Amino acid sequence: MSPINNIFRLNSCLTGNFKNILLGRTNRLSPIQICTYTKKSAEEKLGIEKPKRPLTPFFKFMTQMRPALLAKNPGISSKEAIAWSSKHWQQLDSETKLQMNKEYEKDMEDYKKIKEIYMSSLTDDQKEDIKRVKEEMGAAKEKRKLKAEYKELGRPKKPMSSYLLFTQSRKDTFKGKQLKEYQETVKTEWLKLTETERVKYEKQAQELMNKYKKELEAWEMKMISIGRSDLVQQKTLRLKTPKSEKKSP
Repeated sequence: MSPINNIFRLNSCLTGNFKNILLGRTNRLSPIQICTYTKKSAEEKLGIEKPKRPLTPFFKFMTQMRPALLAKNPGISSKEAIAWSSKHWQQLDSETKLQMNKEYEKDMEDYKKIKEIYMSSLTDDQKEDIKRVKEEMGAAKEKRKLKAEYKELGRPKKPMSSYLLFTQSRKDTFKGKQLKEYQETVKTEWLKLTETERVKYEKQAQELMNKYKKELEAWEMKMISIGRSDLVQQKTLRLKTPKSEKKSP
């Protein structure tokens, strides 16, 4: 039986316990339950302890049901687990949902008070560090997003340099070695190459680069034609933009 079928088979034995599990509110003086589904924040990267927002009712439901679900279906995928949680969240009785929403509102009140204390405790240097790291994280996120978009739209990949081509040609001869040892050995061998041997890799790299430039130009023209000039190099735009468009106000 597939994992997803096992989930539905468990419906009758698990759903009966939802209310008993979910209605038990912890002492309000204990730490607020936090969501563990987010990546590290700027504060965490800096080692600053920041209060976390409480779980929303749905995430609290999903977190509390997860151990029982995994115990019955250890091989279940995250996608299937979320689908299962979403399905049974919709089937949850209104009384339990209302109680969970009330708990969430109380947790949010606690969170807001704790956050005010936290914000007032930060030094100017800490605030500057947090701002800097957030900007770095934002830039990294945009870079990942752009990279994913390039891949989806089939942007040609920049070829390897002559040195990297040589490194790749030697990788099979260094199996079992540590990465640092491998890198140092390859570097030494590269420096010992004769001019004739090195030219072979430089010529190969140049040929790949010429091919890449042609493919990139064709890809950028395609992007301009479909209205995605934001993905095209400014140099290309200047060369390809008609003079009439440049002169227009």
